[in-house]
Amino acid sequence: MTAVKGAVEAAALSLLSAAAASVVWHGPGEPRSIVIGAAAAWTASTLSAGALTVLRAVSSKAFWWAFGGGMALRLAALSGLMAHSLYDQSLSAAAMLMTYVFGVLGCLMIEYRRLRPT
Repeated sequence: MTAVKGAVEAAALSLLSAAAASVVWHGPGEPRSIVIGAAAAWTASTLSAGALTVLRAVSSKAFWWAFGGGMALRLAALSGLMAHSLYDQSLSAAAMLMTYVFGVLGCLMIEYRRLRPT
């Protein structure tokens, strides 16, 4: 249930980061860029938080592997978004990447709050 609550909170925060980005960027192609960035932030954060929640009960070693995997997933998502913005010139790289970065940072705060030691 903790993972579900975290996923819902992360979705709300990703939507909030998308709304904030849409105030700053409103040119052609930017709404789609913002949605892609927010969706990538939510997906990476939710997968990472889910793995941490499940593997925390297994062992400390499994938890730290999940933590490292989550960081690697976030880096892979960022790299993929950067490559995609080069490939699809109709997207706004700034809007997409900034939405992703602020979405991930916000979701990390939720993740840290949810994974406090018990």
